[in-house]
Amino acid sequence: MTDGRLAPQTRASAYSTARMKQYPDGSYEIMACDMPMFSDGGWEEHRSDRAARVPPQAASGAQRAPCEAEPCEPNKADVERSMRRAASKVRDIALCNDFRYFVTLTLDPARIDRHDMDALTRVLNRWADNRVRRHGLRYVLVPERHKDGAIHLHGFFNDALPLVDSGTISRPGDKPRKPRSAAQRAQWLEQGRLIVYNIPDWSLGFSTAIALHGDYHAAVGYVCKYVRKQKEKIGGRWFYSGGKLEKPVVSYPDIRIEELLATGVGYTFRVPGRQFRIVRGGGEDSAVYEVED
Repeated sequence: MTDGRLAPQTRASAYSTARMKQYPDGSYEIMACDMPMFSDGGWEEHRSDRAARVPPQAASGAQRAPCEAEPCEPNKADVERSMRRAASKVRDIALCNDFRYFVTLTLDPARIDRHDMDALTRVLNRWADNRVRRHGLRYVLVPERHKDGAIHLHGFFNDALPLVDSGTISRPGDKPRKPRSAAQRAQWLEQGRLIVYNIPDWSLGFSTAIALHGDYHAAVGYVCKYVRKQKEKIGGRWFYSGGKLEKPVVSYPDIRIEELLATGVGYTFRVPGRQFRIVRGGGEDSAVYEVED
């Protein structure tokens, strides 16, 4: 207290150099920065940092020259940053919720324009909201374009919706196939192959659902890669999610980036003037989950 007023809070006391997320299976993610950047409001840029990055002509009131001929392209670094954050959010959702199936949803061109993301968004929101309210659906879906520009979706569902056996069996590294006989089906299932289900409630096109198995973290990483490989916000959205979704437990430990660099695991990325290091680990087998730089 000074003169009856609260003393101003310094950046060091208001912000932390690290953020830790803890997930229900015991796994965790620690992100550290080379300066205090984290607060209860998330990873934020301090006002003085933003001011330091304002170009001189902007600070002096000079107007930026408008883009000519074609729309202004988004800054590549900004797109990368947005994509990285979206993939992180998908990962948080997937690790905090008991998803049971990896699903793929396609669109029937007789029912909807498969190239029109706005039309898909309207229909998908109505469909998903109805299933969330009536059946308790929880989901996360990432849109992807075919080579011809048509849109389909990949992601996770919980076990809220009824499924039917499609008659086909999944095969690692190959398309699902229908067994020639009951004996072959039994043999394939004994070998660890999985039944491919359809989702009757998805009336807008074809659907598949395969029970999640094996390394759940690997399956989560697989879905996150759909975000990273798009390089665009399809219809203005990196992903869709809904239902009563849990979130990770977040804390702000006193960890410096040098400590994470010394572990030899994890990966580093940079934004203008800042360096970050992410280390992930824990889980049922306490293994360290590496991620690509």
